[in-house]
Amino acid sequence: MAENDNIIFKPKDAQNINWVKELDPRHMDSTLVAFKAPKNEKRIITLCKPYVVLSKTAYSAPVTLPLGLAYLAGVLEKANYQVKIIDSTGEQKPIKIRRSKDNVYNLQGLTPDEIIDKIDPSTFIFGISLMFSQEWVVHRSFIEKVKKRFPNMIIVVGGEHPTAIPEYVLRDCPSIDYIIRGEGEFSMLEFSHNLFHKKSPRVIPGICYIDKKDNKFIDGGASKRIEHIDKLPRPAWHLLKPENYFNDFFTSGLARGRNMPILATRGCPFQCTFCSSPTMWTTRYIMRDPKEIVDEIEWLIKIYKANDFEFFDLTAIIKKSWILEFCKKIKERNLNNITWQLPVGTRSEALDDETLQAIYDTGCRFITYAPESGNEKTLKIIKKKVKIDRLTKSVKSAVKIGHTVRLNFIIGFPHETFFDCIKTALFGIYCAVKFGVSDINYAVFAPYPGSELFEKLKKEKKFKVDDNYFKKLLIQFDLTKGNSYCQKVSGKTLMVLRFLAFSLSYITIYISRPKRIFRLLKNFFQKKFYANNLLEQRLHDVFVRNKLYRKKS
Repeated sequence: MAENDNIIFKPKDAQNINWVKELDPRHMDSTLVAFKAPKNEKRIITLCKPYVVLSKTAYSAPVTLPLGLAYLAGVLEKANYQVKIIDSTGEQKPIKIRRSKDNVYNLQGLTPDEIIDKIDPSTFIFGISLMFSQEWVVHRSFIEKVKKRFPNMIIVVGGEHPTAIPEYVLRDCPSIDYIIRGEGEFSMLEFSHNLFHKKSPRVIPGICYIDKKDNKFIDGGASKRIEHIDKLPRPAWHLLKPENYFNDFFTSGLARGRNMPILATRGCPFQCTFCSSPTMWTTRYIMRDPKEIVDEIEWLIKIYKANDFEFFDLTAIIKKSWILEFCKKIKERNLNNITWQLPVGTRSEALDDETLQAIYDTGCRFITYAPESGNEKTLKIIKKKVKIDRLTKSVKSAVKIGHTVRLNFIIGFPHETFFDCIKTALFGIYCAVKFGVSDINYAVFAPYPGSELFEKLKKEKKFKVDDNYFKKLLIQFDLTKGNSYCQKVSGKTLMVLRFLAFSLSYITIYISRPKRIFRLLKNFFQKKFYANNLLEQRLHDVFVRNKLYRKKS
């Protein structure tokens, strides 16, 4: 870890790192003045979210608005930079899925040539969001095409993938000029300021590059964490097309109308060995003021007529008093006609009866718990600080109150035996029978860049970081792939076990609660749709998308 990786930026740090005092978001106005764009500047900063890359046999293709780019754009605009966003998936309506020329991938969104045609020739800095490592092989070729068309344009990338393995990314794709590691708003702001004012950007924390003079990798560490995130400008949704996302067949959670993403916290205080969060965010967990979140919800209702909100937090609920205060604020504003969801995954410690009832009363309708394993031994080894008895108590209460509950599991950790994997699958089925859980997801372990297990397995030479490694990461949404980093269980066995776990879990979910079968059939014959779990949501997604594409063709 770099020297400054776990430091929160405060004014006292400025003398040590050559940042001006005003870079503290508590003095946002001064910050924007200090790093504002030159007067009468005509050049543009273009931010881009490339097309989504999935396995050709992926069972899921959720689409979400690019919240990170919207935050970046909001900060840059407030400093008077001209900013544009090219959102590959959101530019089209309906959102299209096409097959790659090599017949390996499903690609969702604009083609590379369509994106390049949308780049304004006045673009000086082209910023690309690279979140997922499984997309790298395809996105790399896109970046190379951009550089070929615009050789003098500065290309900078950020996100989970380049943050985790910056030197590899820079050397594997020389078309990239710079990487911004970690939380990028302020690093991107100062980076842009320096380039527009003909200053070197190379002294800025968070900036990585290859010094071409001696071919040396220069690592500026991770960007400084932002302590007062409530002072950041709101996401610049006006630069995107949120209307194209308001449908019931492309969603991260359950379709509930005009849903918008929101972020209540940043980071995660835990250090699970399979997760890249400590590399991206450090272990500093920062919660927003509940009042500011509710203010943002009201703003989204007023401007975009949103009625559902998907919280994209890594770990949304940790502190009970915070979530109760949030619910109190929603009630005080009489926001009775909204729903909200926790589709990413949260913990159970603060979700007792009182909290679960409070969030239900204020519109929460979908909770994803992420226990990862039903095996106490595995939980200890992967540093997942979850107590199964407390988890099941919370899950039981959530279902009883009326929440739609999903559980996320991972099988095939390097240390696990076949019976360890079986135990996790059986625990999921048990939760369906005993507590009435509506949804269970099983993933097969893969070592993601930036995680502790990635570094451990790479050091042990269990894999080589190359194109083949990245392609194997596509197993996330593909039941036909069987890769294994497990010493005692083969990839084929994991593939079969995962399929059986999914099948038996969903059979149990419906057989143990026959009302769900009748409700599903009733919705089908009445041509109404209301998903009760992600299986129903994804089946509906595929049906509606195919119907739309047939009409278009």
